Amino acid sequence: MELHKIENNKNAYMDILLLADPDVEAIERYLYDGDLYIYNDGADTVGAAVLYPLEDGSCELKNIAVLETLQGKGIGSKFLKKLMGEASKSYIHMLVGTTAPTEGFYKSLGFEYSHTIANFFIDNYPEPIFEDGVQCMDMRCFKVKL
Repeated sequence: MELHKIENNKNAYMDILLLADPDVEAIERYLYDGDLYIYNDGADTVGAAVLYPLEDGSCELKNIAVLETLQGKGIGSKFLKKLMGEASKSYIHMLVGTTAPTEGFYKSLGFEYSHTIANFFIDNYPEPIFEDGVQCMDMRCFKVKL
């Protein structure tokens, strides 16, 4: 598996990015100012992620997604570890905002709770978002030193 930074034609990866963020307009707000990375298994793209630079020398993981057919096989963890290694060359910390059902994934990779943004998913998305049958309301933020 290899990590590749994409400079051009970023919207070609929209289908994968939509697996983690269901709103095209939301993705477009960070995709072009962020760094898009894809994770390849040979010639096949199995994942995509966007790192967004923050003013304090940190970056925010705005999106990370693995193809649905490959989820639950450890690929996302390997992908994020490689991203963290790449990000450590330019950033001090990585921040991620997530929902309660997925926070364990980030904790398992060393992320620690930072803060909560109340009603984030209600205030920033036109349609309700559900994960594991529960409506997403608050965004829980986690941070890791790179």
